[in-house]
Amino acid sequence: MGGLKRFSVTLFLGANLCTILLLWLSVALTFVSPEVFPRFSLLTLAFPIFLIVDLLFVVFWLLFHVRLVWVPVIGALLVGGYILDYCPMHLSDNDSDVGSDSTLTIISFNVGQMKSEEQRSELMHFINTVDADIVCLQEISKSFLTNHKKWLDSTFYNTQQSGTVAILSRLPFLGDTIHIDYPTRSNHSIACWIRCYGDSLLLINNHLESNHLSPEEKDDYANAIKEPGREAIKNSSHLLLGKLSEATAYRGAQTDSICSLIDRFTNHSVIVCGDLNETPISYTYQHLAHRLTSAYREAGHGPGFTYSRRSFPVRIDHLFFSSHWKCTSCRIDRTVSTSDHYPLIVHLSKKVR
Repeated sequence: MGGLKRFSVTLFLGANLCTILLLWLSVALTFVSPEVFPRFSLLTLAFPIFLIVDLLFVVFWLLFHVRLVWVPVIGALLVGGYILDYCPMHLSDNDSDVGSDSTLTIISFNVGQMKSEEQRSELMHFINTVDADIVCLQEISKSFLTNHKKWLDSTFYNTQQSGTVAILSRLPFLGDTIHIDYPTRSNHSIACWIRCYGDSLLLINNHLESNHLSPEEKDDYANAIKEPGREAIKNSSHLLLGKLSEATAYRGAQTDSICSLIDRFTNHSVIVCGDLNETPISYTYQHLAHRLTSAYREAGHGPGFTYSRRSFPVRIDHLFFSSHWKCTSCRIDRTVSTSDHYPLIVHLSKKVR
């Protein structure tokens, strides 16, 4: 091997190893509360970028130095479970149990405040069409349920609401909501017990801390990913990072509060859902996934973006369930345009114990 080629191989190998270390670091940070290193924890958002670069190195080594192809392959395989969290590869749903006496259909949907009557009508039409047993809504106005009582009566939904988070259920509630005390600026979670197939189900609907980015700041964030060298983006990055890190620190504390509630009822049927404002490679997602099963991980296909406005595609809406259930279907309905989020529709089947 000539001196120039040896130098080039060494240079690219070093770049590949640095990419792998960053990939592993982004995963390792999911074990550390964002309250400890708020800005550093934002590195988890770059997981798909590091992964794509590592996979490009597979192609590079195959073309130019095949004996080193094992380096990026091993780098990816060691975080294979997290890759499947981010992009599960199920070929098809199993809807054979849907509609039976032991199934549950749940919608989780951040409706985006719905400022027009047209948006509100589209939401009601969507809920009527899906005919779900439970509907968990986030960013729903406090007046929506009271102003549409006639519609609610026709759907036979019982309702519970806390702030801008609401639960519509055709199954009976067992008492009042459970208060979840966590630090927040304006977001909410709501927990309640529901009578479900002769058992009690703890349902927790969440809208965890928002990043509070203006439309212009969301554009800056998207542009920073595409063109990180632009001077205007560099000038606004400090404020942007400050907002993002502050919000992720809040979500870390909120996640701990929710997990504490789940741990109190480990032997009970539990479902946790909502707009968590975190991707699958995050402290929030991973800590919930260590206790419960992710519906999309169990039955979803591909990256499954639930938020894709302003060139900002991410999956931040999730549903988790306890071992009392199995997921037969989990899909994202991209035909609904009433919000900047897409609704998550999940079919669960009760396990026989």
